[in-house]
Amino acid sequence: MQPSAHDKLNNAQLNLIKSFKYLHSEKKLKEINSLINFYLEKNLDSAIIQAESDNNYTAGIYEQ
Repeated sequence: MQPSAHDKLNNAQLNLIKSFKYLHSEKKLKEINSLINFYLEKNLDSAIIQAESDNNYTAGIYEQ
């Protein structure tokens, strides 16, 4: 099966993989994982807040 265009890694993914060669301990890998998770969570929270604002979501909508 030939890999398609969406199966290829982008530049950000490739650079992240390249940086792993500098990690020499499980502790550092866990720290990096924690930082990435924090970054993604922060961006998700921002996207949710923006969507709520754009769509005028209120607490009442969530209660329904």
